[in-house]
Amino acid sequence: MEMNNQTKELFLYDEMKRGKEYAFDFFFKYYYPGLCVYAKKMISISEQEAKDLVQDVFVKFWKDREKTDIRFSIRSYLFISVKNKCFDFLRKKNRNIKIQEISNEHDISDESFETYVLSELELLFTKSLEKLPERCREVFELSRFHGLKNREISEKLNISEKTVENQVTKALHILKEELKDYLPLLALFDFFHFLR
Repeated sequence: MEMNNQTKELFLYDEMKRGKEYAFDFFFKYYYPGLCVYAKKMISISEQEAKDLVQDVFVKFWKDREKTDIRFSIRSYLFISVKNKCFDFLRKKNRNIKIQEISNEHDISDESFETYVLSELELLFTKSLEKLPERCREVFELSRFHGLKNREISEKLNISEKTVENQVTKALHILKEELKDYLPLLALFDFFHFLR
């Protein structure tokens, strides 16, 4: 019988509790980018502050693995942990802010995690595309979004096939560099075919 995602995650969590690092690595790679985006957006902190905050959550997640008992949703546990860490961060900064208002405004249910992360990935991908030189972006979009072959792009733009190939290679290099922290999530959310 095939396991659903939640069952697979709970199996991996049991493996992590036994000290299996591959299971922890799975959770880190799968959730880390989305949690960083969540933390950054939630309390308007820098990207580095968000990364540090989420890394602290994962360090605790690993250290406390034997005494923590999660029987429902790993993602809910991690989101709640990050949310609480964000509130701790605000308290330490002594910011005059109503924690409950932030909590209600940025509450993310377990079911809407994918929708939330997908919208953030689309935004990141779009911003990265905007950083490409104009001709480079035009060639890339014709190739990846419109499905044209190099020869068709060459004829359409009146440039050589070699130039098309070079522009696509350049675009892929820039996009992969821009999105390097998010590649595992891009793969999981089916963006990765754009970067092949």
